[in-house]
Amino acid sequence: MLPEERLATAAHWTAKSLEVAEYFDDPRMTSYVLRMHGNELRKANLRGAAVQRLCHAVATAPDDTARAAALPLLARAAGTLGNGELFDRVMRETDVLLDRVDHTSLFNPFSLHEIRLRGLVSTGRTEMAMRLVEQSPAPTTVVAPQWRVIELITVAHVQLLADDRSGAAQSLDTATREAVTQRLPHQLQRIVRAAGKRLPAQHATAVQLLDRIRSEMAA
Repeated sequence: MLPEERLATAAHWTAKSLEVAEYFDDPRMTSYVLRMHGNELRKANLRGAAVQRLCHAVATAPDDTARAAALPLLARAAGTLGNGELFDRVMRETDVLLDRVDHTSLFNPFSLHEIRLRGLVSTGRTEMAMRLVEQSPAPTTVVAPQWRVIELITVAHVQLLADDRSGAAQSLDTATREAVTQRLPHQLQRIVRAAGKRLPAQHATAVQLLDRIRSEMAA
């Protein structure tokens, strides 16, 4: 996973793939490219464009499996945009599809729980997120390793909103160790933001480790 400084490059190159997908006129390929590009736009903070591309990815999806691949990404983008109505509608559809399609590294109860927590906070429903924070399903073998890191950082953010500094510190300590092991600079950057001034030890550790990874990537 790229550090934030390189996300614009990823968005630029995934945009070029749209031209290839349009040439082949294959709905499944088009939906795939749209969701990859839309997700990179979200990471690059181009939120309106991300939602537009991901809505198109869902609309283009030829079946439930393809829709299930695009919906979680659309939910994340809608939450980031602060569009609570769209976020809720998308999450309701993911809940329906959970019993109808095979679970993947993104489309599974664990990953969707993290998406729901982050979206609730982003759309101004912090108290609801606080009530759900301890209800995370156990990760299964289909969950990609980085999702455990992503979830821990989101949980820490909610814990800080609930003024649970001890719980947040533990969550970030675990997330930091895993982010370094998996070499996830973007998640270390999230840890730095989440820790802020309220958890100076976790903030300083993440900054130090992030600088180390940056140096290694530049070498």
